[in-house]
Amino acid sequence: MTLWSGRFDTAPDPAAFDFGISFGFDRALFEDDVTGSLAWAEALAAAGVLSAADTTAIVSALREILDQGRREPSWVAGPDEDVHSFVERQLVDRVGDAGRRLHTGRSRNEQVSLDLRLYLRRRIGLLQRAVVKVVAACADQADQAGAALMPSYTHMRRAQPVLVAHFFLSHAAAVRRDYGRLVIAANEADSLTLGSGAVAGTSYGVDTKLLARTLGFSRVVSNSMDASSDRDFVASFLYAISLGMVHLSRMAEDLIIFTGEEHGFFELSDASATGSSMMPQKKNPDPLELVRGKTGRAIGRLTGWLATMKGLPGGYNKDLQEDKEAVFDAEATYAASLAATHAVVSRLAVNSERSGRAASGLLLATDVADYLVSRGMPFRRAHEVVGAMVRRLLAEGRDFSALSMAEWREASEMFGDDAPKAATALASVQARRTPQSTNPDAVKAALADCRKWVASPS
Repeated sequence: MTLWSGRFDTAPDPAAFDFGISFGFDRALFEDDVTGSLAWAEALAAAGVLSAADTTAIVSALREILDQGRREPSWVAGPDEDVHSFVERQLVDRVGDAGRRLHTGRSRNEQVSLDLRLYLRRRIGLLQRAVVKVVAACADQADQAGAALMPSYTHMRRAQPVLVAHFFLSHAAAVRRDYGRLVIAANEADSLTLGSGAVAGTSYGVDTKLLARTLGFSRVVSNSMDASSDRDFVASFLYAISLGMVHLSRMAEDLIIFTGEEHGFFELSDASATGSSMMPQKKNPDPLELVRGKTGRAIGRLTGWLATMKGLPGGYNKDLQEDKEAVFDAEATYAASLAATHAVVSRLAVNSERSGRAASGLLLATDVADYLVSRGMPFRRAHEVVGAMVRRLLAEGRDFSALSMAEWREASEMFGDDAPKAATALASVQARRTPQSTNPDAVKAALADCRKWVASPS
């Protein structure tokens, strides 16, 4: 029997009824549903709705149900429409009519929202810890890289020399922001919906502020009609995961490129790569490719959910049932991707000789132009002078290190004897002055800040 069967005199058509069954996936909310029901029972008792005897029986039975579900997850199963029906059936089986009184003044509309809010507040912390591990792995790589150099890129063309540590800390900076977005998502979910009823509120004098404190919420929703249909917190969670996956995907793309034979700046561990069934020499970055591929899946969950929300009228609509599969799938995708990214990054080896060689050559042109600026030449004129030098060097298959002093001065009389010293990768990174730059002292400070954040993220 369903929770709503009293209104109908005909058994539901399986083709229609089974289409709405959600127990196959919302069983993940079992713990949260029982937790909410325990609080509701106590609130009804405090409001004089439940007798002391009924309250004792209900609370005791719910605790037994919760314990059994935790011990035997496979026990949470059956022909029920959803997890709420399952919990109520188990309760009634144990305490009879007392169990039927628990739903007094409470609607499934507020209950499903409560359960999902409780679930997210419980699970977001696990994702945040996984985010911290990825940041810590990036920090470890930055620390181990020391003074190693590599080229940075714009338009996928070599741009300027940077420390390898600066590269890893650039990805750590993006992933740290993802932690903050999860904080925002948890804050959006931090509102108690109980007391909202189906849409208009409840007729029983339950203490919603006490309920909120009991369940660990910092506030109560402000409007019962809004509460029944509000899934902004779901959209915020899916957005946080989507952008988090985008950052993991970009890191994966960089590492796929830089671990390939054409670059070879880093080496994948055998433990975090796969081989080819046909080509014995291959070491494939499959985990990184899957992170990159699954990012589209996470983005799809966000866009799909926004499309579901956009046309709904006020109040509860069954379309909102689509929120849970989106949340569960996005969460699982992000958790697995964080774990895979950590596994790869933590085992990378830096080929500093090869990355250092790639950080020299004509990508030092900006440093040569800056040298002329330091001697008094306007930057636009310096850009023209060095551009002409680059054009000549490219035609001759040379770089700045091959120039004689006569050739330096042929390009401009403003080049002094120390000009060749400015055209080295090490001089380039040491010349940076801003705190967010690749200057070794700036990178050292950034690494210390990253370590401090890992120890106490915020």
